[in-house]
Amino acid sequence: MDSLNISTGEKRIPIVRDGVPAGEVVFNPSDVLFAEKFYTLLGEFQAKFNQYQVRSRDLEKDTRTNGLGDDVPMNLGERIALVKEACKYVYEQIDMLFGENTSQIVFGGALSLDAIQQFFSGVTPFIQEARIEKIKKYTNKRIKRNGKK
Repeated sequence: MDSLNISTGEKRIPIVRDGVPAGEVVFNPSDVLFAEKFYTLLGEFQAKFNQYQVRSRDLEKDTRTNGLGDDVPMNLGERIALVKEACKYVYEQIDMLFGENTSQIVFGGALSLDAIQQFFSGVTPFIQEARIEKIKKYTNKRIKRNGKK
């Protein structure tokens, strides 16, 4: 049977969490809609994290400790809740963009701002590279059509 093979540019990135294969993340950095959603999400993250930073600074202004000599802040529970809220928000957004359970595959249930940063540092180059190649592809055609170099 004849077939039509189409390459959409989908990437399958294996996730290795703490040295153990955990699955893969699948996305298409060549898809304009995906790229648009990704960059919109990054902008939303920046705005959201600015809000979290303000809240965090407010919590850090309270320098009272539990009085047991171990310098544990009185509002430690609130500080932990803020980080937990931030992580859960990001994980929900990752699942909406990359697919259900992506955050579970990537983070294994751990709530870690550092792991979030690692994830975005890891996937962003794939998206940037795909966007540059797409733009270059169409830019080069226009330049050739106009007879310019």
